[in-house]
Parts: sequence; C-alpha cells; structure tokens
Amino acid sequence: MDLIVFLVSLIISYIACPMILDMLENSKATKLNYRNESIPIAMGLLFVFVQFINLGLVLFVRKNFAPYIILYLFSITLMGIIGLLDDFIGDESVKGFKGHIKSFFKGKLTTGAMKAGTGFLISLFVSIIISRDLTEIIINTFLISLFTNSINLFDLRPGRAIKVFILFSVIMLFTKEINEYNFILFSFYGILFIYLPIDLKALAMMGDIGSNVLGMTLGMYCVLTHNIIIKSIYLFVLFLIHIMAEKISFSKVIENNKILNFLDQLGR
Repeated sequence: MDLIVFLVSLIISYIACPMILDMLENSKATKLNYRNESIPIAMGLLFVFVQFINLGLVLFVRKNFAPYIILYLFSITLMGIIGLLDDFIGDESVKGFKGHIKSFFKGKLTTGAMKAGTGFLISLFVSIIISRDLTEIIINTFLISLFTNSINLFDLRPGRAIKVFILFSVIMLFTKEINEYNFILFSFYGILFIYLPIDLKALAMMGDIGSNVLGMTLGMYCVLTHNIIIKSIYLFVLFLIHIMAEKISFSKVIENNKILNFLDQLGR
C-alpha cells in the first residue's frame, strides 16, 4: 500500500510540478532568495495539491481512516493558506518568535504571529479530537505546533528544511508503534522525489506554505503513531530547538561544522 501511494504521488508530482512552477513564474510570484536572486515562491502549493489528490484516493481504499485523513487535509490546507499569506505579505523586518509576539502586544499583527496563533489553535483542535486525556491533549498540541514551526526555522537555504523533514520522518518510521499511517509520509516522499532537486538548485522556493505543510505533516504523523514516552522525547527536542533558535544562528552552526556543512551542501 505504501509503495503504491508513493508511486501515485510520484506520477502526480511529475505532472503537476512543472505546471505549478510555470504558473508561478508567469504570474510573477517571485521573491529574492538568500543570494538576492528572484525565483518563484510558494511551490509548497504542490504539496497541498498532491496530498489532496493522493490521500483522497486512499480514502476509497481505507474508509476507516477517513476522519484522520480529512483532519490531516483540513490542517495542512489551513496552515498552507496562512503560509501563503506570509509568503506574499509577510513583514520580513520582524524576526523570530519573540519578535512577532512583541509586535502583537504593541498592537501590530504580523503574519508570523497569525501563523503561530493559527498553528496552535489547529494543533489544539486536532489534539482534542484524537487524544484520550488531558495530558495527551497538551503533549499532542505542543508537538504539532512546534513541529509546524520547526521546519520553518531551517528553511533558510536550498533543500535544508526538506532534509530536516526527511531526517525526522525517517527516524519516526523507526520509533513509531502504529504502522497504519505510513502512507502519509510515503505520499510526501513521492512529492519530494520530484521537487527536492528544484529546491536544491535554487530554481524555486517552497515558501512558508511548504514549510508549514511539512511541519504539520510531521506533527500529525508523530501524534498518531507514537506512544506518550516517545512523544515526550520528541517534544523535549523541539523545545530545545526553539530555545536555541532564539539564541544562536543555525546557519552559522552548520557552516562552521564540516559534517553538517557537507550534508547541508549535498545536492546543491
């Protein structure tokens, strides 16, 4: 089943990716990247588009998973919309979680604050539905919301955020207790097989819509497939990442470490 989902995703992505890329280029939906090159942004549209089609097909086979698939598609769509707003009207002068919160309390709403607030509410909504008790609701809520934001923290160089997604997702495949939801990740692997080379070569950016959907996917997969102990470990790691992000530059850390820099540059 997982292999079929991967192959279907691969085929759909192969067809849709150049079409979406052309659409963004023709509509001048571009942005300056870290090298000050103007390239198409919001290729994360591909992620939402393919996941909707592919998992919609899965619904016909696994109708018993319909509530969870619908919940997942609802979540990535909402976060995708917020990410799309951030891509096109986001205030880049405000940086970091603290910056957006400070702006909010000063009476200025940023798309970053909207993204954080919406992400938390979606995470809470999902967690209330899938959790068994209050403790699990709290853990699941923070897991989903922090995973959603964590991918965005690494989306500063071509391919980096996707590599982080792949790393976390592969680890999760080994730490999970439940196998039934692997198709969510395998569907995404099909998308990334087609899209990753484009991102690595800086031909386009997936944008916040892409990083939001990647992060939401990790979060929801984690809470659906892991026990409370493993979830707590992931939550600790995510808290650590976010604390570090406010104090250090991940880009500088990666650039100053030979192994991390090699992995970061791989494929570019």
